[in-house]
Amino acid sequence: MTLILFIPAFILTLACAFADVRTPGEALDISSVRSVVISGDASDIRLTTTNTEPYRANTSARRSGWFSSWYSSWFFNGCRDRSAMRIDRTVLKIEVMQTSWTDLSDCAPEVSANLLPGAIVRIDQQAVRARLDGDFASVAISSKAADITFDGHATGIDILGAAVRARLRYDTIRQDETVSINAQSLQADLDFGSGVPVDYSVIAKASYVDSLEASVQGARPRVSIKGDFVHARIR
Repeated sequence: MTLILFIPAFILTLACAFADVRTPGEALDISSVRSVVISGDASDIRLTTTNTEPYRANTSARRSGWFSSWYSSWFFNGCRDRSAMRIDRTVLKIEVMQTSWTDLSDCAPEVSANLLPGAIVRIDQQAVRARLDGDFASVAISSKAADITFDGHATGIDILGAAVRARLRYDTIRQDETVSINAQSLQADLDFGSGVPVDYSVIAKASYVDSLEASVQGARPRVSIKGDFVHARIR
């Protein structure tokens, strides 16, 4: 009798423990999420804050490369999603895992999520291509190689990397914006809109800064750029 009562209780405990863990390919409801943390290997990331669409997150894997067009015809091994995704209280945690090294063609992990406006984003990966569209509280990205496109608003953007290409466009200015970029090699295009005073500083071994206006001390947005080799355009 004790064993019969124990089995249902054990199954219920397992169900509760894995309630916020999804199986590969399944979208996860993130309507309670206020921040997202993405770590692990390289990936292609797409984040939005669209209130007309469900708040969902998903990971997938897409085959690319020279062998990709023939791979499915010659080999049974598929391009599998190996990433793990779970919710811890109000934090969405995603760990990106690369596919097997035996794959003949690159299998690129992908992450997509539609977050609540005002979400906090932190990305810490070896390499990343990220596109963020919407209204975020803050964005922090650390990567050896990063290609970043941002369109919307964030109170703070902090980028750290070795080789970085960043295209940041603000659609609104609330005079609370700070942008900090620290990279050995940087190509940056920052657009805050016409006639917006910007307090910016660039410290580098070699730099080329293209700006139509002089820096206005004490203004917001405030931009701080540090690196070895910097090409920055500020508008």
